[in-house]
Amino acid sequence: MLRQFVKYHGSGNDFIIFSGKPNRIKSSDIQDLCKRSFGVGADGVMFIEKPELKSIDFIVHFYNPDGKLGSLCGNGSRCAVSFASSLSFFHGKSCTFEAFDGRHSGQLLDNDLVSINFLNSTKPVKQASGFFVNTGSPHYIEIVDNLNQINLAGIGPSMSKDVFPSIACNINFVQRDGDSFKMITFERGVEKETLSCGTGAVAVALVLNQISNIKSPITVTAKGGNLKVDFSFENEVYNNIVLTGPVKRVFQGECNI
Repeated sequence: MLRQFVKYHGSGNDFIIFSGKPNRIKSSDIQDLCKRSFGVGADGVMFIEKPELKSIDFIVHFYNPDGKLGSLCGNGSRCAVSFASSLSFFHGKSCTFEAFDGRHSGQLLDNDLVSINFLNSTKPVKQASGFFVNTGSPHYIEIVDNLNQINLAGIGPSMSKDVFPSIACNINFVQRDGDSFKMITFERGVEKETLSCGTGAVAVALVLNQISNIKSPITVTAKGGNLKVDFSFENEVYNNIVLTGPVKRVFQGECNI
């Protein structure tokens, strides 16, 4: 079946987006689309569904490049907000949508910035040499002195499966340089380094607040751009979490899936 798609990226995290339900989609279709040398190339595929429910504006179905249904994607959800607006799934600057982990709100801002809110999160937990926290997707965060000394391609796959044995998780390394914080990410499902990670930036911000009392907002610099994280901490719970960053529509096309 011939279907139209639009390619977006959020601070270097790129996605292929379709309008409608993922009816009869096969894992092999997702894998083929995401292959950079043979397909469109992307860090994931999304189907944005216009629901019958009046209480939400759209539903995000997110798939990792391995072909499996993924958990919350922060940058992908920000791209989805821009895409849904372009199709008039909502009017104005604000929207409500359903993702893997529940209901979220989105906001269109000036200068191609888009923000989304996150569900509440518990405090990061000490794990191995770093911290574990679930921000809609599971993350292991480790603070290091020099990111250039980290062989992410070499250690990422094993760490993703071994650091927290009950689940595969995303791996983030963070370097503090004065008042700035640089991040690199190995993403499960993508199974390699990505240029940016929205849920990872949120996880990094919560860890920095927990161990170093860095105050909100915290800007995290990924290879693909900056992501700003706002939050509050009350009664041992992180709330009012908002991720903000750039979104860009790259191109559109059509393919058989």
